[in-house]
Amino acid sequence: MDRTPKLKNLKISEILAVFFIFLCTLVIFYLDIFVGSSLSFYVFYFPSIAAVAWYFGRNACWPMVFLCSVLWFLKQWDLGIEGARVTTFWNGFICVISFCAICWMTLAIRSREEDAERKSLELEQFAFRAAHELKSPTTNISGYTQLLDEKFKAGTDQEAKGLTENILKNVKRMTVMIKELLDYARAGSRDVLVLPTDLGKVLKETLEGFSFEISEKKAEILADPLPFLAVEPALAGLLFQNLIGNALKYCEREPRIHIGAVRKGKEWLFSVRDNGIGVSKKDQKRIFVMFEKATTHKDYPGSGIGLATCQKIVERYHGRIWIESPPKSGEGSVFYFTLPALKN
Repeated sequence: MDRTPKLKNLKISEILAVFFIFLCTLVIFYLDIFVGSSLSFYVFYFPSIAAVAWYFGRNACWPMVFLCSVLWFLKQWDLGIEGARVTTFWNGFICVISFCAICWMTLAIRSREEDAERKSLELEQFAFRAAHELKSPTTNISGYTQLLDEKFKAGTDQEAKGLTENILKNVKRMTVMIKELLDYARAGSRDVLVLPTDLGKVLKETLEGFSFEISEKKAEILADPLPFLAVEPALAGLLFQNLIGNALKYCEREPRIHIGAVRKGKEWLFSVRDNGIGVSKKDQKRIFVMFEKATTHKDYPGSGIGLATCQKIVERYHGRIWIESPPKSGEGSVFYFTLPALKN
């Protein structure tokens, strides 16, 4: 996957970036001449070469290596060094090799990152396709098993009735996992254009979906005024749904949940505070890994995909997500995450 843009496809921002890098390189050249032979200044060309290699690929990187090499030799010409041609040759050779090495290493690192991005995308596509293909047979299994369950309800075969109930229970669990896999895959899709979203409205709609659980558990949920942000409404709803759902699920008393939002410079800091069973310190990083659950959550239903999806959504918008929980079990926890504020 080559990120090298063709000249005719360069955006204004990319053209300005090229111009800025070129300008910085010329500044380095004049500084190099200014310091003369009192300082080995050629290493300061490295950032220019690395930046071009990283953002514009090999087709732009090697011309930059050539340009920096020419500028270095012009500096030697300006010094007017005579009688030291052999030394100048070897210095120039080392200089060019260094420039080439920086270019090659930057391209290699960028290539590995692109491979990781491609594999991540392939995994997301596989999860989406697999989950989508499994929906139909799972629905059929559920339908046929319900017919059997209704048939055995009228009879006396308790063993068969128990088997059908176990099948239905496992099908329901599989259905939930398929939905969560689809949500996880959807969290990695790219937005074409996102208009400002009213997160207060998104939260209200999410809470309406939990009306039965809130009523059944006599939960109290309070929320600060939430901002408008450039995020996809469906993903924002999925983020609140997973965090609030966990706060309701992992609580052994009447849930008390507070959703907070505070502006911190160029980003908003959100918090979802609960009074649930909490998460031990050793599990606080592991719970964001796909299919991993906290040791205190093992006896509760769940696939271990929800928090991984939350992390994927937040990181998609260049935010962070983490949890803070008191060491004593039963004192609740707070999930924090950040999202970028709208540009003024």
